[in-house]
Amino acid sequence: MRRSAPPGLRLDAGRAAPFARVAAGPRGLGFLAMDPPDGLPPAPGDSVRAAAAVPVAVTELSVVAGGRLVLAMSPGVAQTHRAPGLEQIHNRRLPGLRAAVGSPLSNAALLRDDDGWRAVVLPSLGDLVAGLGGGPVALRADGRRVAVVRDGSHVEEIDLPDGGVAGRHDGAAAALCYAGEALLAASGAGVGPIGSPGPADGSPVVALAGAASAPRAAARHADGSVSIWDDAGARLAAWPAPGDMPMSLGISVDGAAVTLGTPHAEPAVAACLRTEDGAVVRHVLGARALALAPDDEGLAIGGDWGVAWLRYVDEREGT
Repeated sequence: MRRSAPPGLRLDAGRAAPFARVAAGPRGLGFLAMDPPDGLPPAPGDSVRAAAAVPVAVTELSVVAGGRLVLAMSPGVAQTHRAPGLEQIHNRRLPGLRAAVGSPLSNAALLRDDDGWRAVVLPSLGDLVAGLGGGPVALRADGRRVAVVRDGSHVEEIDLPDGGVAGRHDGAAAALCYAGEALLAASGAGVGPIGSPGPADGSPVVALAGAASAPRAAARHADGSVSIWDDAGARLAAWPAPGDMPMSLGISVDGAAVTLGTPHAEPAVAACLRTEDGAVVRHVLGARALALAPDDEGLAIGGDWGVAWLRYVDEREGT
């Protein structure tokens, strides 16, 4: 369904500190500086400035279609917005909608509702293939293929948009992702090609996110820790996640940064961390989701207050 755009949020146009909290001030919505979070080393990211915002409460965000669109979700409704101005284009309401994962390099996404997973086209959010079941599922970065666990025993790869089965792989998987062109699966604490996961020691993997343009994936474990893997199943790094709460997981197109969010937990916090060592690049208290643009032009941050688009600041600009 197409909707008229909601009124914009009044913004404080000052620079947003890498470690900040969302707050309303006399000049509008702002991101006020805070001390770095405890527990992980800080690596402050580049300066950003809020460029646009809308009062649409969200729990998850993806920057998709090469940075041209933002896919935003709150329970029961998914929306597409044009970046960077955040004009709303379409929305779709589905009973029990509780997950939305966009493809950073194409106009496709996955939605999960009471009927299971479905692949949709953006910005209209219309179905490409429905009835994918309870998953796990993964969408390739080019939006042309989806993988889904069937019967807990094997994985099917399905071509989009025609829905034809492109391949079958034996083996169970607790989570799936595409890292570049490679399809990876998690089993126990390990990650690797289907049927040959990496080391099985440690806390089980509960979520995977694959880099669109690099053979690298991030895994979130049941104990809250995060690990980084290559497409051959080698563990490259591992570190504790900031905070003791359920978190959503994402990874940048080049695999250099991981994003974490709190769709439902309190306090709300979203963060960006360096994959090589877990150093905190950006940490925003009062946000539930943070998504990096694949073209490095900016990022989207959202929470109960709405969604903001922040663009990187040329250091030659004034404050």
